[in-house]
Amino acid sequence: MRIVFVGDSLTVGVGDETYLGWPGRLCAASSAAGLPLTLYNLGVRSETSRHIKNRLGRELPPRLLPRDEARVVLSFGVNDAKIENGRRKVELAESVDNLFEIVSKTSSLCPTLMVGPPPVLDDAYRARIEELSDVFAGSCAEMGLPYLDMCRPLCRQSAYLDSLAAVGDGYHPGAAGYAAFAARVGEWEAWQGWFV
Repeated sequence: MRIVFVGDSLTVGVGDETYLGWPGRLCAASSAAGLPLTLYNLGVRSETSRHIKNRLGRELPPRLLPRDEARVVLSFGVNDAKIENGRRKVELAESVDNLFEIVSKTSSLCPTLMVGPPPVLDDAYRARIEELSDVFAGSCAEMGLPYLDMCRPLCRQSAYLDSLAAVGDGYHPGAAGYAAFAARVGEWEAWQGWFV
């Protein structure tokens, strides 16, 4: 099975001294369980849903052959909610429009899952991420796409929050934080359903 992870710096695993991030850990655990995978990490630092929407048409097709073995995991939104020059990098309505367009592209090619944006340490920023996550959850429900909330659950995990503080930017976790992230996705019924 080929699994393409599409997202931003948190998908790449910035801040992780082992360079695995959560996709690497997730796939390593599946491989250890006897499920051979090919992992493609299409995370790009600083990218918003607007950037992701614009590049998917070029980047996905060569990685999704043969189609019957292909899967896509989407995870983005933290950069959309970031304030730059006094306003969100991507306004909420555009984030939703971009999500619909991205999901339309990926789900027409292969099964797709959406992993929500994780928390940051800044309270006001985190509140914007929670708002975006709630809207994304509703939009994914409309599209029949499985969605996993990460922001609130990881806010209750000291391993994740401590890891954010340890890295120092309040945005990217270290290895322990990515391990907590991967563990949550790995327990998700929708993820596990791909391997039944």
